[in-house]
Amino acid sequence: AHAYAKNSLQRNAMRQFTPALLLSAFLLLLLLALVTGAVIADDASLSSSSLRSLKLKDSMNLHTMLSQAADLSRQGREQVAAGNDISADRHSEKEDVLNRRLVSCSDKLDKCKFDLKTCEKEAAEPTFLFTQMADMCKLKRKTDSKGERYYEWSSKDMDDDTYVFSDRPYRIAETMTTEDFFDGFDDMFTKENRGKPNGAITFRHKNTDRFEGPLISVFVEAAYKTDGGKFVYKLRQSKDQETVNALEDFFDNKDDDGDVVEYEMCS
Repeated sequence: AHAYAKNSLQRNAMRQFTPALLLSAFLLLLLLALVTGAVIADDASLSSSSLRSLKLKDSMNLHTMLSQAADLSRQGREQVAAGNDISADRHSEKEDVLNRRLVSCSDKLDKCKFDLKTCEKEAAEPTFLFTQMADMCKLKRKTDSKGERYYEWSSKDMDDDTYVFSDRPYRIAETMTTEDFFDGFDDMFTKENRGKPNGAITFRHKNTDRFEGPLISVFVEAAYKTDGGKFVYKLRQSKDQETVNALEDFFDNKDDDGDVVEYEMCS
């Protein structure tokens, strides 16, 4: 009876405790769920915020990298463009130099062609030499107004004819009057056709009967003086011509008239 009473009390206590226990367990589970949800929510919020923060940082880093890449690309393009400009400038300078050289070479070539044509023309045209003779002639030494010495060759009895013949390869010969030769002297011998002529004179000294010369000189002037009836050449020697036979050596200073020497058989 005592045991039965004890078990009966235990069963009554259990029946009273079980609803309370279940309610407590339910409340505990509910609290736990709320707490867990809050934690999970907080964690989710934190995770989302962190993700947004990470994404923001990554985005900023990526933007920086892209900006740097764009700057590098721009700098590279500028350097390439500058290099191209420098290369173009150098190429232009070289091209200018080459063009100037080409123009210079072209000018020289044109001059050579012109000179060649001139030489061919001159070579195609005959050149002439002249021979004149006189029974008597004089060689005079004079001084001009500037104090410079010059020389004259003159004759009053020159042959009426001047003999003309061509240089090789032509074989031309003719005569012209001596007066015509003197009248046309300056027209025949100009700067354009190589200047005044060279000449050589041979003669025999009037007093010694000795042939002298040849006197080689440039015939710088020619004149026929009608008032005195004589033909006159003004002479001037080059250095080489003076070395062979100087004009000064043809004068005999012992004579009373040392500035004039007479010759015969002049040619």
